[in-house]
Amino acid sequence: MITATFVFKHNNSNGDFKKLDDEIMSRAEANPGFKGKEKWLSPDGSQIRVIYYFDTQESLAHFSKDEVHREAKLRYAEWYDGYRVEIAELTGSWGDGNLQSPINK
Repeated sequence: MITATFVFKHNNSNGDFKKLDDEIMSRAEANPGFKGKEKWLSPDGSQIRVIYYFDTQESLAHFSKDEVHREAKLRYAEWYDGYRVEIAELTGSWGDGNLQSPINK
């Protein structure tokens, strides 16, 4: 499993942000390799971390080439004071089974 973690500092949600964000999520969900996402806030609330889960590197690559996703990437400065993306391979996960996760779907 591959994760794409998007970490950013939001500066506003004006304009097309919500519309584009919803459309990107819809397109991600249509990708057969997309497993889900989780969202977290930093303790001080200044940064947001969204983890997207994909079955394969290929399904992530397909998502990254989506035209709406690419449009949003070009316009990031309208909504973010800064961002980074971290790509990782998830090699294991365990627990008591009582927490839902995209990993165990």
